[in-house]
Amino acid sequence: MKKSVLITAVSGSGKSTVCKALVDLGYEAYDIESIPGLFTLVDEETGKPIPGKDIGDLARNTDGEWVCDLEKLKSIIAKQQSEIAFYCGGTSRTEEMMAIFDHTAVLQVSDETTLARLSTRQAHEFGGTDDVRNWVLSWKHRVEAD
Repeated sequence: MKKSVLITAVSGSGKSTVCKALVDLGYEAYDIESIPGLFTLVDEETGKPIPGKDIGDLARNTDGEWVCDLEKLKSIIAKQQSEIAFYCGGTSRTEEMMAIFDHTAVLQVSDETTLARLSTRQAHEFGGTDDVRNWVLSWKHRVEAD
């Protein structure tokens, strides 16, 4: 029976790095945050997509949440070729995503490591500004405890 594993964490915890390492080791692994159309930044109040591409802007992120198209994700998992495959990524509604996987692993790194990794990003990227980095830290411990 095929098994699917979600590897999730806050930004800067190493999800993409782990995914690349798994692929290099020969595992079937996907950086699901890089799959076009799988995640959408939506307004928390209206549920409508927030236009624009500058995810480095704190206001855009605090007014919205990243939502995964769960049906599209289920379709991707259904096409899994290997007995075990890894799906690396996270969303504002991680609990919803976790429910469709056989197993979940939550990566945890220190606040200092998170800040150091996010500080390498450009201003237009998520975590590329001090405001967004500090905001990530404000909810990091809650996510890791869930």
